[in-house]
Amino acid sequence: MDTDHHRFFFAFSIGFYYLVDKIEESIRPRYMETVEESMNDTVYVLSSLIEQELLKHPDIPFQSNINHVLGDSFQKAKEKNFEAKIFSHTKRKIDLEFYVTDAKGIVLYDSSGRRTGEDYSKYNDVFLTLKGKYGVRSSKLGMSDAESAIFIAAPIYFKGKITGVLTLIKPKTSILPFIDYAKEKFYRISLLVAVFISIVFCIAVYFLFSPIRKLSSYVVALRSKKRPSLPNIGVPEIRELGEQMDQLVREIAGKEYVENYVQVLTHEIKSPLSSILASVELLSEDPNRMETLLQNIQLESKRIQTVIEKLLELSVLENVSSLEIQTGLGMREIISETVASFAIEADRKKILLNISIQETFLDGNRFFLMTAFRNLIQNALDFAYANTEIRVRTGISGDQNWFLEIQNEGPNIPEYALTRIFERFYSLPRPDTGRKSSGLGLTFVFEVAELHSGKVEIYNWDKGVISKFSLPIRS
Repeated sequence: MDTDHHRFFFAFSIGFYYLVDKIEESIRPRYMETVEESMNDTVYVLSSLIEQELLKHPDIPFQSNINHVLGDSFQKAKEKNFEAKIFSHTKRKIDLEFYVTDAKGIVLYDSSGRRTGEDYSKYNDVFLTLKGKYGVRSSKLGMSDAESAIFIAAPIYFKGKITGVLTLIKPKTSILPFIDYAKEKFYRISLLVAVFISIVFCIAVYFLFSPIRKLSSYVVALRSKKRPSLPNIGVPEIRELGEQMDQLVREIAGKEYVENYVQVLTHEIKSPLSSILASVELLSEDPNRMETLLQNIQLESKRIQTVIEKLLELSVLENVSSLEIQTGLGMREIISETVASFAIEADRKKILLNISIQETFLDGNRFFLMTAFRNLIQNALDFAYANTEIRVRTGISGDQNWFLEIQNEGPNIPEYALTRIFERFYSLPRPDTGRKSSGLGLTFVFEVAELHSGKVEIYNWDKGVISKFSLPIRS
């Protein structure tokens, strides 16, 4: 999903860069068009002034009329000192130039004095205007000049005919500061817009994909055979999808669980039932063995009862996705009460229960924790040798987890069985009777540890087995 984020953001970045680049490229042409439009107005106004002067004084030479109308005024304007603050640019002099040609394209008057007498009939501004078209060009001001300028021309009419051409000139260097300022401002705004869009994008991604990621993690946890609760999802559509998915998963899991439950129960009850039926048949054939056979029937019946009770406990636990948690449970009181319930059995087997418990208060489910501790102690008693000691102690580990450790003296667990001891119905024969248990006690302990975000470990030591049940300490 993160890869999709990156691809989308990368594609968006390319698109945004392309947009910014195209707009930036259009800034200069748009400014030039604006300047050209303004110059066009100006040159036609000036050409109209010359036309009026020609009508007033038709007997005066053309060049004299031009000088009278524009020459003196233009020179005085160029000599003026002024300071005009135009946005970020300060203008201190007039940078306009102009020249006037006759009907043959010969320059009669030039405001800079450099072009007078030259033939400009082949330049587009003059050439096109003399043909009655719009005359404009962009060229260098002179052969030795590095800077270019905009040339806008307008016809000068006298008695209905084009008698000359007036060309207005503006160096592009006077326009560049405005273009640069516009580009700089555009880049600043683009950067702000990009940052804003990125922030909005990140927020949108978080609020949109965070629920999807939660839902994905929930599904992964379900596939791992965990029992997570449905996460809190803020987006209504995704929350509804999650609820439907959760319902579907639970229906499928419930169906599989019932099928598995029936198969397991049938398998585990089949053996003791067969034993009971065999005992009943022998009882009718050989009444002298009544006492022995009745004891066997009673023993196998208790085994069936134990399997059913343990399965019922485990089925309740396995269908719980979250526990009802009580806060501030005193571990000393819970463990002391649990150990005390085994006093008679331990005394009968001549086993000493050595207790070393620190007072610690934790959050958890009292009933399930006590049942798990009882299963661990029962397991330690079942596999302990007579006339030995079982040590029960608590403490805080280096990773700040509370633990209960139960150590007995008895046979080690075979290497092949260490990885299977938490499997349902897996059991080893007891050293004193040779009989197996229901094989559900340690499975129950494992489930309780999982639901409390803890863990349970069972491993060998020199003289027996150690069981360790750990729980996180929450502040």
